[in-house]
Amino acid sequence: MEQKTIELFFQEYHVTNPDQKAKLLLLLTDTIYEYNMGVVKLEQEKDAFKKKQIETDLQETEDKIKDIINDTLEKK
Repeated sequence: MEQKTIELFFQEYHVTNPDQKAKLLLLLTDTIYEYNMGVVKLEQEKDAFKKKQIETDLQETEDKIKDIINDTLEKK
């Protein structure tokens, strides 16, 4: 796993509308920061068990980001 910018998440989920991007920016900034800090922790962790826990946390955070994007896009 690697750090991602908000723009990269927009590309992954095909968000192109500037108004939607502006709205999502407010909703996602803290969660994407949390995701990227998790990636940093994963890179620094030596213990295999803790790495697995961090990977699970990262997947949950990425799922949360996906849900926020999908919920916002559905509300157009």
